[in-house]
Amino acid sequence: HNISLLILIGIGLCLFRVVNTAIALWTRSITINVVKIAISRLREDLLNRIYVFSRSTYIQLDQKTTHARVVQDTERLSNMSDALISRFLPSVFTALALSVILAFLNWFLFLIMISIFPAVFLANRYTGRLVKEKVHIFQRSFETFSTGILFVLRYLDLTRIQTAEEQEIQRQTKIIEELSAKTGKMAFIYAIHGNIQSLLTTFSGIIILIVGGISVATNSITIGDFIAFYIAANYLNGRVGAITTSIADIIAGNESILTLHRLAETNNDQPYRGTKQIQFKGYISLEAVSFKYQEQLVLENINLALHPYSKIALIGPNGAGKSTLTNLILGFYRPLAGHLCADGVRYEELDVIHLRKHIGVVRQDSALFSGTIFDNISYGEPHLDRKQLMHAAKLAMADEFIQRLPEGYDTSIGEDGVRLSGGERQRLAIARALVRRPRLLILDEPTNHLDSSSVKQLVDNLSEIEDCPAILMISHDFDVISHADEVYQLEDNILSPYIPTVNMRKDHFRLHGS
Repeated sequence: HNISLLILIGIGLCLFRVVNTAIALWTRSITINVVKIAISRLREDLLNRIYVFSRSTYIQLDQKTTHARVVQDTERLSNMSDALISRFLPSVFTALALSVILAFLNWFLFLIMISIFPAVFLANRYTGRLVKEKVHIFQRSFETFSTGILFVLRYLDLTRIQTAEEQEIQRQTKIIEELSAKTGKMAFIYAIHGNIQSLLTTFSGIIILIVGGISVATNSITIGDFIAFYIAANYLNGRVGAITTSIADIIAGNESILTLHRLAETNNDQPYRGTKQIQFKGYISLEAVSFKYQEQLVLENINLALHPYSKIALIGPNGAGKSTLTNLILGFYRPLAGHLCADGVRYEELDVIHLRKHIGVVRQDSALFSGTIFDNISYGEPHLDRKQLMHAAKLAMADEFIQRLPEGYDTSIGEDGVRLSGGERQRLAIARALVRRPRLLILDEPTNHLDSSSVKQLVDNLSEIEDCPAILMISHDFDVISHADEVYQLEDNILSPYIPTVNMRKDHFRLHGS
């Protein structure tokens, strides 16, 4: 009958609640920050890991699946971490504290209450296994869906050219339907898992109500003691429920951890680990170099010397190993036998990444990305000024067509440069290679998108500049020969000086595979 004490208790509870809310928000901000930093660092580590993959590792990866795993599994891991830190661990500590309180209030009712916990544990173990199985299936299905959408966006033109729209829509629709079915199964298993736990904790509350009611009726405990115990028991059941529901998220996150761990542990032997940095002048030599892909011999006992101001052409049929030679010079692969040198220093001693800064490469199919012309030419050279960039574009015969565009160098070219012609894309790629003032320029199949006169004009432009790089032109086209000082032929794994025959036209057909 002490009303003033009751009011003070009410005020005290309100104050406790306010303090509790403030502490909850403070701890929540800490957990959010912890998870954010951890996931950010994980993503950075995965990004760094991808950039140190050897080329042999990289070409074996399914790029679309790897993309889906890096993006989606790190997000699932973020959700798991949040569930673990913000729900699971606090609930465990709170449940332990409440267990101590309940045992103190009435050890007999507490023993009856926890007697149902083995059933909760066994049910959780069984449904947890089902959750893990369905989560694994769902995640793989989601990866397939993600890679399918990437395929649609990347190969839209190909699909239309091949009039495969209906076929592709059917294929992707089937994938979407399979994902929907697997999503439904996973969601249902989640529901079963949660409802079984809820059912068992409800049974526990009902048993306490019955046994406690009998104890009150027989005057074993007071109504006040029973209400205190019952309220604390409800809090404990709530914490147990939070623990069991968190377990499903933790299982899903654990699957993502395993997936990302397999990616991070991908076998990856870098070809070279040297640290010596040189001011590369343009001398490259291959000495008795042999190379094979798995069991297929591609190059055998290759000897080749490149030097500043030299213009060397390498000709040969498709598949002869010309592009492999480029990858060896770039340090992407290490030869099976023999060695490469830059300015007389063996690749084994060199910081090959630093060496690549002095080499410009124009591939057969030049990689361009969605952005402006300026962005594409200056990629890898963040401190480049516009004057230097325009000079490189003029050397590459790109400035003229760029100036005709409405926004000039600020024109957006679309994904893969789809708004440009093949020749225009090739010229941009050449400008990007030249903008870093390389000491060695490798042109891999330059006549794929440029005619012979354009290649000649490019070589003449480079010959006129003071710091003309060594030029290696790799091709199967005899027209390239006329622009080179030295010509080598790569055929049947062997590199030899090219000696023109009487009937060069027959050579031309043979090297084209005709």
